[in-house]
Amino acid sequence: MEEQELTNRFCSLFEETLPILTNIYKGFAGQKINLLKESRSKFREVWKNRLPAVEKLIGDTEKNEVEKKFVALLPHLQRVALAIDNLVDKMEIKVETHILFSQKALDEIKQLMVAVGTEFTDVKDYCMTKNPVLKEQIRTDMEKIRKMIYEFEMVHQNRLITGVCMPKASYLYIDMTDSLKRMAKELGDFAEKA
Repeated sequence: MEEQELTNRFCSLFEETLPILTNIYKGFAGQKINLLKESRSKFREVWKNRLPAVEKLIGDTEKNEVEKKFVALLPHLQRVALAIDNLVDKMEIKVETHILFSQKALDEIKQLMVAVGTEFTDVKDYCMTKNPVLKEQIRTDMEKIRKMIYEFEMVHQNRLITGVCMPKASYLYIDMTDSLKRMAKELGDFAEKA
């Protein structure tokens, strides 16, 4: 595997994931279970196609430097994929069981998804350019998302205490924010090693 091929795979992966994240949010906000299911299917297809022959590459005893780098970056991508999958799981549960979120909670999830989408774009651009300013921006993005989630969860606790948020909705909301936080962290860790 050549360095440019690896870079192109990662850039394509991130670029193709962005519209899927947008559709995931549209399915969630619009209560469209089919759009959520289609988005998950498309997401899995894209990641499978952009990361072919992973098992073979991992199993190879002789790897060049680019292949070693790919294998080192792979766990971060796997954790991003698991976080996206978990996010869609919770969104599907919310939609299928008709659990209501307050408008504030919906707005917070939207803000976080936009912020994570921005981080995806920055990581893609960093992979292509290796610009140190972008690398620093990714760190800033990750910290911003972490801080937003902390603040949102504190306000959320107050909504739960005052009865504005129901326990069923609370569990899903916290799990969604946790998935978004994991995505942001793993994208940041990926950029650090890329």
